[in-house]
Amino acid sequence: STTAEMDLLSSTKQYQLASTGQGVQRIQSCPRTYKAMQEILYHTQMDVKNWIGSSVIHLGDKNVPNSLMFIDKYTQVTRIL
Repeated sequence: STTAEMDLLSSTKQYQLASTGQGVQRIQSCPRTYKAMQEILYHTQMDVKNWIGSSVIHLGDKNVPNSLMFIDKYTQVTRIL
């Protein structure tokens, strides 16, 4: 299983249905995915030394309700660019 799948299928992290502005979504915390993204962000910031931009990682909120939406949202970046 991937980190995102483990977060989605967690029996200890319950989800809530909420209107997010993107329709009704399953909002669920994603601690494993969040930790992995924090590590990637940290290493990237150390590599570039002069970080410009936001360091906020949206997961489990109205912007990115769960880890599946996170994967979907950010895998599209390369297609857009």
